[in-house]
Amino acid sequence: MLIKILSDIEDSRRRQGFRYELPHILTFSVFAVLSGADSYRKIHTFMDVHYELLNDIFDLNWKKIPAYTTVRNIIKGASTESLENVFVDYSLQLTEETGEISFIAFDGKVLRGSFDHFNDQKAAQCLSAFMTDNKIVIAHREIEEKSNEIPAAQDLIMKLGLTGKVFTFDAMHCQEKTLKAAKETGNDAIVQVKANQKILLNDCEKTAETKQASDSYKEPADKARNRVESRKVEVYEDVILSDNEKWENVEVIIKVEREREFFDTKTKQWKTSDEISYYVSTINLSAEEFCKGIRGHWGIENSNHYVRDVSMNEDRSRIRDNPHIFSRLRSFALNIMRANKVKNVAQELFRNCMNIANILNYKGVM
Repeated sequence: MLIKILSDIEDSRRRQGFRYELPHILTFSVFAVLSGADSYRKIHTFMDVHYELLNDIFDLNWKKIPAYTTVRNIIKGASTESLENVFVDYSLQLTEETGEISFIAFDGKVLRGSFDHFNDQKAAQCLSAFMTDNKIVIAHREIEEKSNEIPAAQDLIMKLGLTGKVFTFDAMHCQEKTLKAAKETGNDAIVQVKANQKILLNDCEKTAETKQASDSYKEPADKARNRVESRKVEVYEDVILSDNEKWENVEVIIKVEREREFFDTKTKQWKTSDEISYYVSTINLSAEEFCKGIRGHWGIENSNHYVRDVSMNEDRSRIRDNPHIFSRLRSFALNIMRANKVKNVAQELFRNCMNIANILNYKGVM
């Protein structure tokens, strides 16, 4: 299944002297990343070690293993746009419809090791769309060097081709154009409101102070190690907006109160902290559903960005030439593991490096 879908990627190389097929190289690269590879040299080593098995399965008949420089040039020369289109199709095939509201979180990430001071190149940035229920990345968009996440997110919304989804954003994306883009594509959006939209934030606070909540939900306390956290979510349908035309797509205002108790190991005492956040939404859901969507948004940090940096060494990668290609290989690998219900990614990578059969038995691979 994987090599078949990767065969749809455009190969811009000349046919003269054409020795190694792009789908094979990309497929084996994903296998290598699933085994813990984080560089072109390690992908080459993976092919070298497992060549006999790969030859039996894929009927390669290579006269010799490609050099790591050949592997590098083939991968970094792949069409980013074509690879992204294939990635989106493949990722959506891996997702499972639950019949419930589908929340998709948007957030950007810097590929910190991709900077190149010699060529005056800043670290590359990439925006990801992350399906919070399945923990699967469904799309990416490169962020231009002199731009930011906001236009990249609006462009990605328009080009995803999805309908009936609820997109969630942090406060940076509290823009009327972002809400409009979601509605025009048949989707909805939930976005946090902070001081970058001061008038709207004041409207949210005034609404919560003077209006009656239409629905509320108290989440059961979440206990983890030395911390206890609980949330209360209130929904306000009767909203106060100073600029109704600008925020015409806002249906409700959501107030989230977080209470935390944590044990201070220095003082040996329990301490408390309270936090109030506000959100606006283009769709009216129950308070419990809003709680799920808002809490799930931060899964893109914990289950995607953190895992990529700690378990897959993305931040330490010094790939500087077209680093978005290798980043997508990590997304392919991570999505395959998530689709196969892998919880501990670091442990799974270690298992895979000891036994390639684990990879070949994954759903979505063969």
